[in-house]
Amino acid sequence: MKAYSLDLRHRVLEAALSGDHSIAQVAVLFGVGTTFVNKMLGLHRDGQDLAPRPHGGGRRACLSDAHRKLLRAEVRRRNDATLEELRAYLEAKSRVRVSIPTLGRVLQQLDIGRKKSA
Repeated sequence: MKAYSLDLRHRVLEAALSGDHSIAQVAVLFGVGTTFVNKMLGLHRDGQDLAPRPHGGGRRACLSDAHRKLLRAEVRRRNDATLEELRAYLEAKSRVRVSIPTLGRVLQQLDIGRKKSA
Protein backbone atom coordinates (compact mmCIF):
# COMPACT_ATOMS: atom_id res chain seq x y z
CA MET A 1 0.00 0.00 0.00
CA LYS A 2 1.27 3.43 -0.91
CA ALA A 3 1.99 5.93 1.88
CA TYR A 4 -0.31 8.91 2.34
CA SER A 5 1.04 12.15 0.88
CA LEU A 6 2.63 14.76 3.09
CA ASP A 7 -0.08 17.24 2.08
CA LEU A 8 -2.83 14.89 3.29
CA ARG A 9 -0.95 14.30 6.53
CA HIS A 10 -0.81 18.05 7.19
CA ARG A 11 -4.51 18.53 6.35
CA VAL A 12 -5.51 15.67 8.67
CA LEU A 13 -3.39 17.15 11.46
CA GLU A 14 -4.85 20.64 10.99
CA ALA A 15 -8.41 19.29 11.06
CA ALA A 16 -7.70 17.24 14.19
CA LEU A 17 -6.04 20.17 15.97
CA SER A 18 -8.81 22.62 15.10
CA GLY A 19 -11.15 20.95 17.59
CA ASP A 20 -14.18 21.30 15.29
CA HIS A 21 -14.34 17.53 14.70
CA SER A 22 -13.70 14.41 16.71
CA ILE A 23 -10.92 12.04 15.67
CA ALA A 24 -13.50 9.65 14.17
CA GLN A 25 -15.07 12.49 12.17
CA VAL A 26 -11.67 13.62 10.86
CA ALA A 27 -10.92 10.04 9.82
CA VAL A 28 -14.21 9.77 7.90
CA LEU A 29 -13.77 13.23 6.38
CA PHE A 30 -10.39 12.35 4.86
CA GLY A 31 -11.00 8.63 4.25
CA VAL A 32 -8.30 7.43 6.64
CA GLY A 33 -8.37 5.33 9.78
CA THR A 34 -8.62 6.69 13.31
CA THR A 35 -5.26 5.08 14.04
CA PHE A 36 -3.69 7.23 11.32
CA VAL A 37 -5.20 10.40 12.80
CA ASN A 38 -3.90 9.46 16.26
CA LYS A 39 -0.48 8.71 14.75
CA MET A 40 -0.31 12.17 13.15
CA LEU A 41 -1.33 13.78 16.46
CA GLY A 42 1.33 11.77 18.30
CA LEU A 43 4.05 12.71 15.82
CA HIS A 44 3.05 16.38 16.13
CA ARG A 45 2.98 16.18 19.92
CA ASP A 46 6.48 14.65 19.96
CA GLY A 47 7.79 17.27 17.54
CA GLN A 48 8.61 14.71 14.86
CA ASP A 49 8.35 15.04 11.10
CA LEU A 50 5.06 13.96 9.52
CA ALA A 51 6.72 12.63 6.35
CA PRO A 52 6.22 8.93 5.63
CA ARG A 53 9.02 6.67 6.76
CA PRO A 54 11.03 4.76 4.15
CA HIS A 55 9.98 1.18 3.63
CA GLY A 56 12.44 -1.69 3.62
CA GLY A 57 13.67 -3.11 0.35
CA GLY A 58 12.96 -6.73 1.18
CA ARG A 59 15.40 -9.57 1.25
CA ARG A 60 18.15 -10.04 -1.27
CA ALA A 61 17.54 -12.91 -3.70
CA CYS A 62 19.17 -16.15 -2.59
CA LEU A 63 19.93 -17.32 -6.10
CA SER A 64 21.67 -15.14 -8.67
CA ASP A 65 20.92 -15.25 -12.38
CA ALA A 66 23.87 -17.58 -12.83
CA HIS A 67 22.44 -19.98 -10.25
CA ARG A 68 19.05 -19.85 -11.97
CA LYS A 69 20.62 -20.66 -15.34
CA LEU A 70 22.48 -23.57 -13.77
CA LEU A 71 19.24 -24.82 -12.22
CA ARG A 72 17.30 -24.48 -15.48
CA ALA A 73 20.00 -26.44 -17.36
CA GLU A 74 19.97 -29.22 -14.76
CA VAL A 75 16.17 -29.51 -14.94
CA ARG A 76 16.40 -29.77 -18.74
CA ARG A 77 19.03 -32.46 -18.40
CA ARG A 78 17.22 -34.39 -15.65
CA ASN A 79 13.55 -33.44 -15.74
CA ASP A 80 12.63 -36.11 -13.19
CA ALA A 81 14.98 -34.84 -10.45
CA THR A 82 13.38 -34.20 -7.08
CA LEU A 83 13.70 -30.90 -5.26
CA GLU A 84 16.11 -32.52 -2.82
CA GLU A 85 18.29 -33.75 -5.70
CA LEU A 86 18.25 -30.29 -7.30
CA ARG A 87 19.13 -28.68 -3.98
CA ALA A 88 22.07 -31.08 -3.53
CA TYR A 89 23.21 -30.39 -7.12
CA LEU A 90 23.20 -26.63 -6.54
CA GLU A 91 25.12 -27.01 -3.32
CA ALA A 92 27.74 -29.28 -4.91
CA LYS A 93 28.09 -27.23 -8.08
CA SER A 94 27.99 -23.66 -6.81
CA ARG A 95 28.30 -23.97 -3.01
CA VAL A 96 25.00 -22.20 -2.39
CA ARG A 97 22.54 -23.62 0.14
CA VAL A 98 18.83 -23.04 -0.26
CA SER A 99 15.83 -24.63 1.38
CA ILE A 100 13.51 -26.92 -0.54
CA PRO A 101 10.60 -24.42 -0.34
CA THR A 102 12.85 -21.68 -1.74
CA LEU A 103 13.90 -23.96 -4.55
CA GLY A 104 10.24 -24.73 -5.30
CA ARG A 105 9.44 -21.00 -5.48
CA VAL A 106 12.38 -20.37 -7.80
CA LEU A 107 11.22 -23.15 -10.13
CA GLN A 108 7.75 -21.57 -10.18
CA GLN A 109 9.28 -18.18 -11.01
CA LEU A 110 11.22 -19.80 -13.84
CA ASP A 111 7.92 -21.32 -15.02
CA ILE A 112 9.28 -24.83 -14.69
CA GLY A 113 6.42 -27.16 -13.83
CA ARG A 114 6.61 -30.28 -11.74
CA LYS A 115 6.67 -33.65 -13.45
CA LYS A 116 3.36 -35.28 -12.66
CA SER A 117 3.95 -38.91 -13.70
CA ALA A 118 4.34 -41.59 -11.05
